[in-house]
Amino acid sequence: MDDILAILAAHPTANAIGAAAALLGGFWPLFKTRTGMLWAHAAIHVAMSAHFFLLGALSGSLMNALGLGQVLAAIPLGTRPGFKKIYIAYLPLIATGAALTWQGPQSLFAAGGLAMLSLARYQTDVMRFRVLILGAIASWTVYDLWVMSIPALTLDALSLVISLVMIRREYRLARVVL
Repeated sequence: MDDILAILAAHPTANAIGAAAALLGGFWPLFKTRTGMLWAHAAIHVAMSAHFFLLGALSGSLMNALGLGQVLAAIPLGTRPGFKKIYIAYLPLIATGAALTWQGPQSLFAAGGLAMLSLARYQTDVMRFRVLILGAIASWTVYDLWVMSIPALTLDALSLVISLVMIRREYRLARVVL
């Protein structure tokens, strides 16, 4: 426990911003629409980009900044197919961003997390969106362990648990409708 407190005390501003993102992480899976979930993701990306930047975890910071732009391009995907080109254009930026901010193998997990988020956000079906997010959570968890971000790990845990609950709920609702 003392180790966790020492990690948190070492970067109070970064961890306060990260804690706000973790709180948001507890809410985004509760949105019932894809658009609602995406707007919550946008807010999380802003906070996590700042959090990782202040920790000196530049790959995580840049991936979250790219993720914000990607979320904004993903929101209209369901109604405006022309945005697919803009959305897809972000994919090479993920690899470029990882290369530019390379801090070792952990940079691959930040890029992998955003790549999985990309795949999930490309879905217009809410259930597929939710299921694919699980892969992103796994990749980000490895990154967050590597850079020792307690708030980001909290965000991962909250997102995972609530995502699983919402997947189960939607699965049950779908079975009732059928």
